[in-house]
Amino acid sequence: MLKRLAFAALAGALWAGMGLANCVPPASTYFACTLRDGQKRVEFCQGPVTEGSSPDYYTYNLADGAAVSELYFTADAPWISTKYFRGRNGNVSETLGMALENKGYFYAFYITGIFGSPIRAAQLHVFDSQEAFQSDAGETEIRRHYCRPETVLVDWTFVGP
Repeated sequence: MLKRLAFAALAGALWAGMGLANCVPPASTYFACTLRDGQKRVEFCQGPVTEGSSPDYYTYNLADGAAVSELYFTADAPWISTKYFRGRNGNVSETLGMALENKGYFYAFYITGIFGSPIRAAQLHVFDSQEAFQSDAGETEIRRHYCRPETVLVDWTFVGP
């Protein structure tokens, strides 16, 4: 019986890792997804929030499955970038970018969709400067990864216009 419970807990943890963020309490998920080009999971977490305040800290974690983090760091505040574009069918969509800075690099997630609706696309970008992150020019990132849409988690309470 104990072996079955241990196996069920391990299987549940592995399954949850595909769709859930592993933010360490009291932090909560700001954004998370599994990248398309493997099993790597990126998680942006935020510290606790009380009514009328913003989080004290944010964390970034990139790991391959249950392996030790490839990159983990804490930042005091996010950088925000919002862009708008007109899609093929003429609808205007928002593309929101939120970045955390670490040693001069800006690690950002971008989500595309209409505020509060299901996410149509999500990406992870890495920029080598604040200017590159906030530039209106396209393709200023040094790395880009695409998220599997079914694995995207977003806290709409804090992500949006």
